[in-house]
Amino acid sequence: MGWSWTPVGSVVRAGIGLCAVLLAACWAAAPSRADESLETLRLEFQHQSDPVRRAKSFPKLGAALIAQMRKLESAREYDGVAPLFREYHDAAAAAYDGLAATGRDAEKHSGGFRELEMHLRQSLHQLNDLVFGLPLDDREALRAPQKEIEEIDAKLVKALFPRGPEPRKTPPSGSSPHPEL
Repeated sequence: MGWSWTPVGSVVRAGIGLCAVLLAACWAAAPSRADESLETLRLEFQHQSDPVRRAKSFPKLGAALIAQMRKLESAREYDGVAPLFREYHDAAAAAYDGLAATGRDAEKHSGGFRELEMHLRQSLHQLNDLVFGLPLDDREALRAPQKEIEEIDAKLVKALFPRGPEPRKTPPSGSSPHPEL
């Protein structure tokens, strides 16, 4: 009489299923970086002494600040948006100033510069929407910080790509672009 593999196979399958369920439960219970509170992100940003790491941590803080501003704007709590907008501006400026003070060549060593620029570029539209969603009286106070954020992004692009795009060479007007014709 031989061994029957059917009961063993079902036990193995049940064990694998149980392991998968336990793994999923542990993964769901573990604290996620996305669930970090705004206050935790603020403290992490403020206590970061390395300018590159500080610039790399800004996108998380910036996204959390924008999410909070959107929440306040949708609840029509407009008085809370301006301080958060200024905090976003001040943190972006501090991250940029810290990178600029290192004297690093952003074109050769783009760490921090690249992450900060990408976040600002992606956030500019959201920030513009936030400003234009405010009552007219509240918009004017945020125009200067909004413009400075745009200028910081432009400085980052210039630092990352100092030579700019290659100029396109066009043939002289009298010559044919196809010499064989």
